[in-house]
Amino acid sequence: MGDGPHALRVRHSRLNACMNRLTPRQTSWNIEADSAGLSGDLLSFSTGRQLQDGIQLDTPNAEDPGSDEAKTDGLAIIFVDEQTPAFYGESSNIVFTRYLLRAISAVSKVKQHGVAVPFKDNGSIKCNSAPFSPQHSPQHSPKMPQLSVSALPPEKEMDTLLSAYFDGYGSQFPFLHEPTFREMYDECKASSFNKVRRTWLGLLNMTFALASNIDQSAEVPAKERFRKSYIFFMRAVSLCNESSMQTVSLDIVQYLLLAVLYLQGTQRSIQTWNVHGILVRTALALGLHSEQSERGLDPIQQEIRRRTWLTIYCLDKLLSVAFGRPPSIPDEYIVVRLPSPWIFTTDMPSHQRDNADISTEFLNATVRLYQIVGRSVSTQYGMNLGLTDQDTDESTAIQAASAMRQELRRWASGLPPHLSLCEAGSESLLKRTDSNRLRVILTLRYHFASILIHRPLLCATLRYLTVKEASVGSGLPYRIQLAMAEAHECIRSAEKTIEIVHRVLSVQKAGYSNLGVWFFTMFYVFNSSLVIIGRSVLVQHGVCIDDEATSSPVHSFLTKAVEALEKLDKDNRLVYNCAKFIRHLSERQGGQGESASTCICLIALEADMTEAHHAAAEQRTQAEYQGLDYEQTFPSFEVPALTGLVDNDPGMAQLFKAQLFNPLFEEFNFNLE
Repeated sequence: MGDGPHALRVRHSRLNACMNRLTPRQTSWNIEADSAGLSGDLLSFSTGRQLQDGIQLDTPNAEDPGSDEAKTDGLAIIFVDEQTPAFYGESSNIVFTRYLLRAISAVSKVKQHGVAVPFKDNGSIKCNSAPFSPQHSPQHSPKMPQLSVSALPPEKEMDTLLSAYFDGYGSQFPFLHEPTFREMYDECKASSFNKVRRTWLGLLNMTFALASNIDQSAEVPAKERFRKSYIFFMRAVSLCNESSMQTVSLDIVQYLLLAVLYLQGTQRSIQTWNVHGILVRTALALGLHSEQSERGLDPIQQEIRRRTWLTIYCLDKLLSVAFGRPPSIPDEYIVVRLPSPWIFTTDMPSHQRDNADISTEFLNATVRLYQIVGRSVSTQYGMNLGLTDQDTDESTAIQAASAMRQELRRWASGLPPHLSLCEAGSESLLKRTDSNRLRVILTLRYHFASILIHRPLLCATLRYLTVKEASVGSGLPYRIQLAMAEAHECIRSAEKTIEIVHRVLSVQKAGYSNLGVWFFTMFYVFNSSLVIIGRSVLVQHGVCIDDEATSSPVHSFLTKAVEALEKLDKDNRLVYNCAKFIRHLSERQGGQGESASTCICLIALEADMTEAHHAAAEQRTQAEYQGLDYEQTFPSFEVPALTGLVDNDPGMAQLFKAQLFNPLFEEFNFNLE
């Protein structure tokens, strides 16, 4: 098969693409190296050659389906155009969306033929795609303005950015000790940054990058924030990259941790995962997993190390769920104590102490919640090892979900009163205090975990309706009815998530709301929207949902999700396309659109560029590329461009075009031209 005509055409196309990349028409990134010898740092991020005034970074092979240019994002929530060798397992939204699409297709077949056409599901996400088309993925490296990696913004701007970081990420992921960090920062300012560790300066730039990305208080358009944050990010990379490959230190671990958090807000799925792997190995090499390595250190340093390790653990569980891959940190590796309150000096104001104590309790609650998430991945998703048995007895799945739900409820009942979960109608959602903001964020994380725990039962119902011969409106077997009853918890959590975000953003501006980081909010809303779409599929199959908590029309929740996302950020293409995806399905539920399957496929088509557009893009001059939108010029870790066929669309379902247009959907007769 590998030597057939199709394989030869694919190889020929890729060879042509590689040759095209070497032609003079392709421009490269030129980043000025400072006098500290940064060329070596940048070289390790590229295969480029050194120039007199900097480094020339080669464009990655965009036509390689294994390339990071496969157009995924940092949380694996995007449409991609072609087949990729990347693995996405059972807990990922990619697999869940395949269940949705198959069930939608089954509805169409049932309506046409009166009985479902059985579909053989092997549980794999692989597909036989059409021959790869290099012309479908034109990549260009626009020349960016030269920047000095040793430069820093004015002192007033640095002070503002640092405060924005600790008010945002610093409170939600409190592993940096603010007094110690600010003390070092003040010392560096006093010496005009002439006496500063290279790695610490990189860490400082990374905090600036994160703050620039998420700070919406000034209502600056997203593309301006992204451009600004990219400059800080690249400075941090230039300062720390070589050291991160050659040395082990707490600065390096924290730099990598912030880099992973940063990449989650971009479209760099593969880079996010790979850098996270480096982060985990570096943390293990430093001994952060063991309290023995803390001996001889002062209490504050011990606490910083524990918090850093536990934050990495929580991040590992989130990425494991989002990508559907085995976690890098087994639960057995968590043997360090939970965070303790910071040790304060006597001159610290009381309100700062109170906020720090609440932040510590928030981190403790988050760690315990993600331990439950880890057990769910282990017991309900087979550790994402790809061994999930599609014929698993529903009673086993029900028992597992019931046990995990009890754990989740015990966790919620053990929260301190000032961090207790919020209801959608609670006034706490709208009172902007530090404790209320952490309550809202913790509530959204709780519902995320609840959806994860109960979604296997929704999937079991969808699989039954898809694979079995079931007529619309026919009664369900008792075991499926039980699974559906348990799946209501999943639907309720999805509805509450959307209601909470919608209510907050209907009253408060995004930059002053209690929702936290914008792309995590987007993650939760879209994750919930997929579940609501799953509920609509059940209704289309004639499955009644006799539950007061889920009695509102599907259309109303999808409409609220769209409205919330439209208010979440300004001029943000990621959020815009996410809302656009949901809007199509919302219109379908309101009777304004085509079939649900048609809507999903049309969204993918609208996000894709036409062949004529591709041809025109190939002929643009360098001057035209100077004016590219931020989505096309916003580079990340080692790849010099993020040009996307789908405009960086972050639909939580990462769907391959070949999966949307495979024999399963032949009845819709879509034309790709």
